[in-house]
Amino acid sequence: MPYIAIKGFPKDDETIREVAERINEVLLDLWGCRQEHINISYEAVPPEEWDERIEHGEIARNRDKMLMLGGEWTSTEKTLTILHLDNCPYCHKARRALDELREENPAYRGVAVEWIEEERESETAGRYTDYYYVPTIYAGADKLYEAHPGDNYEKIKAEVKRALDAVV
Repeated sequence: MPYIAIKGFPKDDETIREVAERINEVLLDLWGCRQEHINISYEAVPPEEWDERIEHGEIARNRDKMLMLGGEWTSTEKTLTILHLDNCPYCHKARRALDELREENPAYRGVAVEWIEEERESETAGRYTDYYYVPTIYAGADKLYEAHPGDNYEKIKAEVKRALDAVV
């Protein structure tokens, strides 16, 4: 019983119908389900609401479930884990760098990032024992970057980019 929810800029009824018919055909042919089990919805989202509601809302919350993101296929291998502290200025720089890099390169949007706050999630953070400073970035068990006192924004951004490149 597939359910496909389409959200996009407003389109004319004919275009919406054709898109739904094509998706329906694919589900019948490839999914192997019966017509009465297919559910497809469409919601028109005004362009001025897109970034806040969809890009930074639904897509950001469901990044780990996205099959395609920014026109690029995603993969479960595209995951980074970042150990951080809420009050750490280096961690804030890493988050800013990640946001900027994703804005600059749509391929980076397909990388899922698990943020582990070291104090609140000490048990989860305890799985990682080979670091001292935060932020520290891992791809699986491989440590890709550990910040050090004095790292400036350019250094942190370069290291975040290197980590993203390692999994894209």
